[in-house]
Amino acid sequence: MKHNYILLLLPAILWSCSGKPLNVKIVGSDASQLMIVDEAKVSDTRDIRLSDIASDFRVVRFDNREEALFRPGMLSFSDNYIIAGKEPVKLFDRDGRYICDVGAIGNGPGEYPIGAYDVLIDEEGGQIYVAGFNNKINSYDLQGNFTGEAKIGRKLNKGKLFKNADATISTVQLCFSEQDDNQFVAATFPTSMNDTDTVSYVFSPYLVANLVDDTGATVGFNNEIFSYRCTDTPTFHTTFNDTLYNYNAEANRLEAVYTLDMDIERKDGAFFVYYDLPHHMLTYIVGGANKGKIMVDKSTREAWRVGKCINDFFFNLDGWGWSMHDGYVYGIYEPLELKSRLEDAIADGKIGSEHHEAVERFMTTLHENDNNVMIVAKLRS
Repeated sequence: MKHNYILLLLPAILWSCSGKPLNVKIVGSDASQLMIVDEAKVSDTRDIRLSDIASDFRVVRFDNREEALFRPGMLSFSDNYIIAGKEPVKLFDRDGRYICDVGAIGNGPGEYPIGAYDVLIDEEGGQIYVAGFNNKINSYDLQGNFTGEAKIGRKLNKGKLFKNADATISTVQLCFSEQDDNQFVAATFPTSMNDTDTVSYVFSPYLVANLVDDTGATVGFNNEIFSYRCTDTPTFHTTFNDTLYNYNAEANRLEAVYTLDMDIERKDGAFFVYYDLPHHMLTYIVGGANKGKIMVDKSTREAWRVGKCINDFFFNLDGWGWSMHDGYVYGIYEPLELKSRLEDAIADGKIGSEHHEAVERFMTTLHENDNNVMIVAKLRS
């Protein structure tokens, strides 16, 4: 059993040039670089059109059969499959046709209690991995048949999953100070689902939260761990730490790669959500008086504030947030919710008059008892 520690201290400033924006700097070495964005110095504002970052836009209407129905929530993608729901997980093809349930709620073989926290579709390997709210990571084939369980040997607190180039699977989790026998942030295990002797663990004192507060109340699970798998780099971050990390599974270490530096008074209690995209870093500042979005171009290292988010594939809709996962940008809605939101967008002037007739026609296709509707595009790689 292997156990490495994090490399966090990045000593040298590598990049500083008067010809480049002053709101972004890089520190570290060629092998491990940390991008730091000075929030107070980001003054430029630009609108973003969905076509700037994505293509292959589609409207997916999920199968209406009773066994296919699910509540909007977690989605995972591969080229030809979509995972939706978590109680239980449901597998669809890319056009929304229901294929099967993947596992079930429970404590037996092939089951997961409460629900799934993350799902990884390994289409090439013909497997689906489900991380539940416990120490189990189950695997299934693309017909939903249970094929094994990864015995990582420790509890898994809100685990997120990645597939590595060598076909191993990695997970990252919330690490709590009170769980002395569970002190790891990330782990890697083989897809053969063998024993715990083949698991590699990584720990970091910087990524440990308290499970209980001073009053004895259990508060640790109020934290979240975020990872969206929109690039080949397995990046993640937590609500209690403002840095995005890469889990380098080959070297079995964690590497700080991105952070937004925001004065504590301007932060005003907000937390950050980072999206590591193929060509950009996107930060959502959630809550506080200065909430908003900041985007960084990875190649030019320019940072700007995001003004309008315009879906120019979908009636030039202005103002709806975009979720991203597995290289896709999407929004998922119950039919009447989508209809109501479109009506509100027209009333609020977020859809131009030139699109009103087309929107009205589209809304006639939304019916109360139908399954969910997803608008989705693929991020440009």
